[in-house]
Amino acid sequence: MHKLIRSLPLAFLVGCMLTTSSNASSQSNARLSQRDLQNPATSLPGGGFVAAEAKHLLEFCIELNNQDDRSNPQKKSNRQYQAKPSGWKIIYDSRHPGNTEWNKNWPSTVSDPEPNNPEKNGFGPFNNAWLLVQSETEPKNYAIAIRGTVGEINSILADAFVTSTTAYAGIEYPKDKVLPILFAATPKSELHVGFAYAAFTLLFEKDKGVLAQLRKLNLPNNARLFITGHSQGAAIATLVHSFLYYAITDPQDRYKLNLKLAGIDDKSNRNTIQLKSYVFAQPKPGNQQYSEDFARITKDMAYVINNDRDPVPQVPLSLQTITDVAEGVEEDNAGTGSSLQRFSSREAAKITELRTRIRGGLAENVGDRIAKKFAKKGINLSLDEYFKNSEKLAKTTAKSLNYTLTGQLIPVFGAERGGESYPIGDNQDFLLQHHATSYRRLMDDQFKNGEKQ
Repeated sequence: MHKLIRSLPLAFLVGCMLTTSSNASSQSNARLSQRDLQNPATSLPGGGFVAAEAKHLLEFCIELNNQDDRSNPQKKSNRQYQAKPSGWKIIYDSRHPGNTEWNKNWPSTVSDPEPNNPEKNGFGPFNNAWLLVQSETEPKNYAIAIRGTVGEINSILADAFVTSTTAYAGIEYPKDKVLPILFAATPKSELHVGFAYAAFTLLFEKDKGVLAQLRKLNLPNNARLFITGHSQGAAIATLVHSFLYYAITDPQDRYKLNLKLAGIDDKSNRNTIQLKSYVFAQPKPGNQQYSEDFARITKDMAYVINNDRDPVPQVPLSLQTITDVAEGVEEDNAGTGSSLQRFSSREAAKITELRTRIRGGLAENVGDRIAKKFAKKGINLSLDEYFKNSEKLAKTTAKSLNYTLTGQLIPVFGAERGGESYPIGDNQDFLLQHHATSYRRLMDDQFKNGEKQ
């Protein structure tokens, strides 16, 4: 059976998900209380789509995603690959900690012969990288920018692990140790497992991770923290936004951020912070329930800018069967109806259970591969200080592949072959509509004076 599992295509896998033990119900209610802290009928100050904000954040993505273009002798003189952030400064760069320069090209050294190579300057099993930047004109405004896929196998694998894990306690590290990390509280919320583990690495790396740098920074009262990313970075940024919401609203302040969210009645003396995200070319980070949870916790503070001709936001493919749709109906109507109806319901439930067991078994292969990658990389994670006294959690199985966009969609509309704005020219370019630089041109064309045209 194990050999059969290893031979099956990755796209059929659905991953392992984890849950609590005897006091699951009360803990679940506590998580739902966190989700529902904000009044959905009340608009938050600073909410709403602001084109100028989105354009600034896209420049941070270009800084990260176009480093290889700027290092290419044939392209380095082309200004389109230069990040053009107006009024923002880098205060942390995971690629080269201590760097404060935009579009920096480092000279080769004996110890670092390829300092500008994005295939080698990331960290963790999936070669992630990110920036922490601060506004020079509004010094309480900060931003986290997360790099997308780069052209090497570890980064690509984060996209390729097309299977699901749960949005609560879906991270297992080391193998067989389940961590109570919360990305969504809504029951049945599930995440793309590659993006989930990439977000986990990005958040928890001991020195270069987001949590370590935020705690070191000690954000001021009434700070605004923007979160952004392009492509794979967009999916990971969405998960980071989710995580930070639940981390900040954690009644125990497990992650010691000493923050409280704007718009939530909190009598503590912690500093107030506002979270807001704009992401670009987002592949689907989770399932429908995760998307619904994210909509509740972010309201008008999370935007997804996707090009209608870009293929990447259409993946991973959403695969559903009738059992996916009918599962809730089965639960609601258990024990009701005629004898024939009850028999039919029981048989449908058996099919659902069989499908779940098969997907859970298949997912063991993915879990093993990820565990091996973490072990091989020897990543330095700061877990003991957060999870030292955590309750023991048991595995359960993720059930869905009904991936969907997450966040409020703001579409841009690409032209065939790029039109006059970003023409394809004589060379094939399968990702013409996907490039961050193409998004820059589309936004310049379609958003004027902060308003959509």
